[in-house]
Amino acid sequence: MKKTCLLLLLLVGIIYINEGYKIISEDMPVKSTTKGSLSDIAEEVIAIPLETTSDCRLKHATQIKRDRNELFLVSNGQLFHFDCSGKFLSRVTNNQHFLVADYVIDPVERQLIIMDDKENVYYYDYDGTLLERKSLAGINPLNTPTRLMYHNRHIWITAQSLSPSANEPGKQCVNQWLYKFDTTLNLQDARKLTAADLGRFYLGACFPAELSVADGNVYAYSPSTQPDELLADTLYLINRNKLNIHEDYSSILPLCIAGRYLVSTYSNAADEELNYTFCYDRRENYAYNVTGGFEDNFYHTGKVPDLKSLDAYNNSFCYCRSGEEVKNAFPDRTEEDNPVLFIVRMKA
Repeated sequence: MKKTCLLLLLLVGIIYINEGYKIISEDMPVKSTTKGSLSDIAEEVIAIPLETTSDCRLKHATQIKRDRNELFLVSNGQLFHFDCSGKFLSRVTNNQHFLVADYVIDPVERQLIIMDDKENVYYYDYDGTLLERKSLAGINPLNTPTRLMYHNRHIWITAQSLSPSANEPGKQCVNQWLYKFDTTLNLQDARKLTAADLGRFYLGACFPAELSVADGNVYAYSPSTQPDELLADTLYLINRNKLNIHEDYSSILPLCIAGRYLVSTYSNAADEELNYTFCYDRRENYAYNVTGGFEDNFYHTGKVPDLKSLDAYNNSFCYCRSGEEVKNAFPDRTEEDNPVLFIVRMKA
């Protein structure tokens, strides 16, 4: 009898939450579309052909970051350094003993802080000179670090840990954490991250949390696995003032804050049918929910499912293309050339 009453109460609670969610979502008049081009959200797109040399031949480029005129990117687990004209400057890491899992740029000290997949951290200068090596393994209570971000002279690290499930005996659940360190890896703060309240039942963040900054404060986000719900989720977050990022913010949002835009993107080359880009324009109350990504109508490289943030505040995004994809804009480039980097500066 007690279990039956609890189940009924749970059912009634879910119904009330869902009805409230619908009312809030339907209360805000919003136009939406399932089509979109980069010019809808971008002030400009800058193309940077990356120089190809005998010492630098890249098939793919990921984890692209910038410090003023300095560009850094990862290819095949190694870190490369270019300037913003695309000129190749140096290969920062040249080590067969470790692969780059993630890294941050410390613009004050002009150094790169690099994490491998074995919880080691390496300090390099911009020219590729190794300055120091440290280990994260002995830092308690840090667990399985996944992402790094530099902000305000501190390093922020997301990490995952396992704990026994409270609801399913014998099973474990994944917990996500956010740690704050100084640049010499002295722990300053730690807090557990939880899935954002979206006014409905959902499974929470299914991908490792990414980090970003809004209103001077750090927050975590992870792409939604339910893009059809993103507009309603976004309206709920806005209406309930849940995008007010404060110093102790611990919710994992399904999107990142990019000025006037709220953005969620997911791309998977192995299953392109799941690729999407969601972008909500808070100024115009207009939503784009585009399967396969926005169309590149600047350089005509096709759809762009893989927009990645270039800076902590998401003022600019980027993507790379090579070979046949850049033939329209760069007819002289061949399959052997390094990719072309495209920087998308969002409308203010």
